[in-house]
Amino acid sequence: MEEIYRTKLYKVLYKKGISQKGLQHLIKQKCNYHLGNDVISRIVSGKKTNYHINTLLKICIALDCTPNEIIDKEQFQKQMFVD
Repeated sequence: MEEIYRTKLYKVLYKKGISQKGLQHLIKQKCNYHLGNDVISRIVSGKKTNYHINTLLKICIALDCTPNEIIDKEQFQKQMFVD
C-alpha cells in the first residue's frame, strides 16, 4: 500500500489543530488579506508548489512559524529534477 504524502504545512496545521478554513481566517485576521480556500487547499496538499513569496510569508505570519517549518526542500528538489 502506497504511503500518502503529507506536506510539512499539512503537518504543522495538524499539530496546531488548525483547519484549512482556520488558516484562511488567521491570514485574514493577521494580514488583512483574503486567500481563497482553493489556493490554500492546493498549497496544503502539495499540488501547488510555485506560489508567490508574499503568500508564503502570510502563511508564516498566520501560523507564527518560519518558512523552513512549512516548506519541504527535499520534496521540492524531487519535483524539480524529475526526468
